[in-house]
Amino acid sequence: MNSISNNMSSYLHTYEAYRIPKGTKVQNAAGEEVVLSDKEDTLVLTAESSKQLVKDRGQYGSMLQAKAENAALKTQDEAMKQYNENQAKAISVFRSMSKGDNVPASDENKLMAYDPKLYHAAKMAQAMAQMAKKKAESKKSEWDEREEMEKQAKLDKLCEESNEAALAVATGSHEFGEAQKQNIVEIDSSGIDFSSMKTMSLGGVTGEFIDLSL
Repeated sequence: MNSISNNMSSYLHTYEAYRIPKGTKVQNAAGEEVVLSDKEDTLVLTAESSKQLVKDRGQYGSMLQAKAENAALKTQDEAMKQYNENQAKAISVFRSMSKGDNVPASDENKLMAYDPKLYHAAKMAQAMAQMAKKKAESKKSEWDEREEMEKQAKLDKLCEESNEAALAVATGSHEFGEAQKQNIVEIDSSGIDFSSMKTMSLGGVTGEFIDLSL
């Protein structure tokens, strides 16, 4: 059982339902006379259980959506953090080159990818500074290859978690709906006037009509 299923129990309730014999006429949400089923008996949730089921689905779906949004925000924050770090490194490379320092070829390539105009300005300033200094001191790379690989792995993992959380909104909601069906219990329906009962579809479940705008 995955973590999504484990989280269902706190959102689930028991939903009471009447058993309506096949062929029984009831009213639909519009007040029109209809037959729920000619082939088999139908369980119809009480008005109170219908309201509870809709409420539970909404709260569970909101929880899944919040998880998806939180995962997306973590991914965006990590991506922005890495962007700002690379921006600071690119500026540092630009300053080093402008002073005439030699920098690793990989740093020059990253600066060119970040901002071609800034790179060409740095190369011109570097050449002029090196002519004045005659010899430039070699500099250590601003980018540590192992560190960059670890950062990329972290971002990839966050992206994967964000995608999984987004997919869980649909799959988790479906699983929750199926779990709700398992929590429907039949109650005594003797004395109930089915002919005046209005019914509605609640996404795979039939329930007494309720005004959800209230």
